[in-house]
Amino acid sequence: MKRIFSMTDENDNDNVVYLNQRIKLSADPVPTVCEFAGKILADAIIVGQSKDGSIKMMTTIEDVADIVWYLETAKHSLLSGGIEESDEQQ
Repeated sequence: MKRIFSMTDENDNDNVVYLNQRIKLSADPVPTVCEFAGKILADAIIVGQSKDGSIKMMTTIEDVADIVWYLETAKHSLLSGGIEESDEQQ
């Protein structure tokens, strides 16, 4: 079984990332993630490993700058644990 990580709560209207609140085990995670994403996302970037071991990316976003922004935002959220410091704490 693989773990499925959801970066947001399905009822969120903000840009807060909640990585630690949604971890579920699934025997077939890719269709589950895609089905869930299709219900809540307007655009998507999917990055994963194909069965032959190569890295693949699919996206609905046309602008390369927007793709990079989404990927960097996701990277930042992963590295910071989804926690943002306010300007006063920095």
